[in-house]
Amino acid sequence: MFNIIEINSKKTRAFGWVQDSGNLNSLCNVVAIFDETTDFHNLLKNTLIPKLVRPQDGRDEMLKALESRPIALNYKMLIGGHSNPRSESPCDGIVQAAVKGQKRDYIGDWPADNFIRWAQCFGFINYNYDNDTFSITEAGKKLVAENDEKKNKELLINAVLSYPPAYRIMSLLKIPGTVLTKFELGEKLGFTGEDGFISYPLSSIIAAIASTESSEERSKIRSDWESSSDKYARTISQWLVSLGLLENASKEIQVQYGSRMVSDKLGGFTITPIGERYLRNSSGNSRHGKNKKIVSYEMFATKGKNREYLRYRRALLLKFFEDKKRRCTFEEACKFLSIYGLTEIPETVHDDILGFINLGIDFSIFENEAEFKDSIIEFPIPHYKDLAEKTELSIEKEEVRRKLKNISHEYLSLMDLAFDSTQNRLFEMKVMELFLHECNFNGDHLGGASKPDGVLYTNSPESHYGIIVDMKAYSKGYTLPINQRDEMLRYIRENQLRDTNQNPNEWWKIFPDTVDEFYFMFVSGSFKGDIKDKLEKISMVNNVKGTAMPIVTALLVADMIKGKKKSVEEFKDGISNTEYKIL
Repeated sequence: MFNIIEINSKKTRAFGWVQDSGNLNSLCNVVAIFDETTDFHNLLKNTLIPKLVRPQDGRDEMLKALESRPIALNYKMLIGGHSNPRSESPCDGIVQAAVKGQKRDYIGDWPADNFIRWAQCFGFINYNYDNDTFSITEAGKKLVAENDEKKNKELLINAVLSYPPAYRIMSLLKIPGTVLTKFELGEKLGFTGEDGFISYPLSSIIAAIASTESSEERSKIRSDWESSSDKYARTISQWLVSLGLLENASKEIQVQYGSRMVSDKLGGFTITPIGERYLRNSSGNSRHGKNKKIVSYEMFATKGKNREYLRYRRALLLKFFEDKKRRCTFEEACKFLSIYGLTEIPETVHDDILGFINLGIDFSIFENEAEFKDSIIEFPIPHYKDLAEKTELSIEKEEVRRKLKNISHEYLSLMDLAFDSTQNRLFEMKVMELFLHECNFNGDHLGGASKPDGVLYTNSPESHYGIIVDMKAYSKGYTLPINQRDEMLRYIRENQLRDTNQNPNEWWKIFPDTVDEFYFMFVSGSFKGDIKDKLEKISMVNNVKGTAMPIVTALLVADMIKGKKKSVEEFKDGISNTEYKIL
């Protein structure tokens, strides 16, 4: 059944995914906000809000809203806001007052938002699209009415295993003894190939840890280097640990990174015997039916200008396959989408099905067909008329998707990252992963002070050349400003002179002595301005050729090399002091 709600508002919410919220008792208290029969609701109304919220910050309005029957609370009133600095923001949201902070008696708007998302993910509260409010569900009422700790835990376990991403993580760990890090879990979570579901490359993390002797820096990398997807994986796994379904573990990881093997120990997660039992039961067996999964439209995409388009397309696709209850071809799905004005290619449907599987929804997938094999709770599909449109980037991505036959479509995420300057480090790591893992270049991601972003080289009998690489994620076309040109000139000169007095870190030692031919390369989303003239000016100073490579070109060239239509030895032939030429 298709329950499509036409919405003209440009205000959308982010549900379906949660970061950095792990206190189960606080979750139960947040759910109790919506039930006037609970002790916590009365504590909140009679003590916490009067104590923590000032009249000018909405105290009276909150108390009045809590007296409404049935209770339906507005998003803004629940979450509140913030002022800078955040540490001095007043308590101006109901959820802020309901959860004690680490340094204050209340939390801020961001963690409050995550608690609401969490309660919604577990099916304890419902969202009303008509008036932007939340209300309690029957499952939520059972949770807050239960005084028995054992039964309460059982309700939470059933809820977490009804949440598809948690089920996905449990499934990835279902073989006893398997230990996976947050990066390995994050890589297999959600819709790969787009912003919002990108994981830091594990090999890059291990290589970065292995390259520093500073224990402080190693700890910082382990804890701070994580993408949104890695954070989701960590947060969900910690819920499962709290419920006894997983436990913390660690493992020694050894991976190939370019020409070298790197290794280190990282923390991760493994399934417990109790977790095994609950996973079997939730998957369906002779005694237990399959858990119905809680799905929301918002979980199908998290970032980007085309977020609402992707959500709408994927919601329709899921409903289509669920409704058919049989194998359907990707062509059939494309014809179905066209009824709703969406023009797509079979490759896109295929990738979306893989995304559903990574989301935690069971499908059987074949060469040109798929079959829905799960059970989900009905959910509405809001159609934001002015927002559910395919962007130019999305159209370009579909064209590239059609052409990529050899490398993983996960690398399509580079087309998002290349235009997001806030994720420059992740962009650098993914570009290097593309060249090192898919093209079999040797080299390393460097970055940091007084080092190029990366270096690549070949060292075969047929070819031994090196490339100094500068990578820039930039929201608009990259113009190669003069400071970046000067920086590249410095790296070229340092590599030629190899004088420790000029640069004591000796980054050039990555190149073997046999590498005697060098180039330079800039990689970005796109380039604008007189790039050819700027490249020629860099080249003429030290007689070293260079190129500017748009990210789409990088993807297509990598696909050609992986498919053996172009060799790594031939890669340098496209470097000619202009944008890279695919020969």
